[in-house]
Amino acid sequence: MPTKQKDFTLPFPLKGVNRNIAIGTQPSLTSVDMLNVRPLDVLENRIRGGQRPGLKKQFSDCIGDSKPVVIIDQVTVVEVS
Repeated sequence: MPTKQKDFTLPFPLKGVNRNIAIGTQPSLTSVDMLNVRPLDVLENRIRGGQRPGLKKQFSDCIGDSKPVVIIDQVTVVEVS
């Protein structure tokens, strides 16, 4: 007999990391582990969880001329004869 699925809400840990208490007794809206996350999305100024910005450039090489890369997209070229 298949088990019945239950829906549940998993709230975003807006209060951040709390490593002072056992996992089973975590305070509401906290987490035992988070990485590169912040509660406020800076692009839209909303409380919904967002990625923390980097501290340094990942790559120092320039692509093409000295202008910064704004967008990377895939392009398909079809030759017409």
